[in-house]
Amino acid sequence: MTKTLTPRQIVDQAYEALLKNGDVDGFLAHFDENSVLVEAPSLPYGGTFKGRDTIKAAIGGVFQYYSALTLTTEAITEGDGWVIAYGTFSATTARTGKTVTMPLAEVWKFNGDKVALLHPVYSDTKAVIDALA
Repeated sequence: MTKTLTPRQIVDQAYEALLKNGDVDGFLAHFDENSVLVEAPSLPYGGTFKGRDTIKAAIGGVFQYYSALTLTTEAITEGDGWVIAYGTFSATTARTGKTVTMPLAEVWKFNGDKVALLHPVYSDTKAVIDALA
């Protein structure tokens, strides 16, 4: 019998896949053609991306801007099909070598065991833009 994962367990597995193992496909295991990623539109990689393949390409675009990137989660909470992860985002830009560190929340919405929405909420997009410039 296959065990059904909770949204929190899916998020934990997604972070482990991407942030510890660099496995984008593992990160996207519970995304489908209806999933949406919303990145801050002020960022050079910002926009709204729909569908697993489009989101995979968008994530690849994000990683092109950074030579190193981490998200250290301090708290993750779950309820009513939502998961919110709060932590510290730290990244070194590929072009300038500048590092930016700030609080970041990621909002996840689930439809069953599928990710309906992932929305990173940056505390300071200007700091990111300045580091990338």
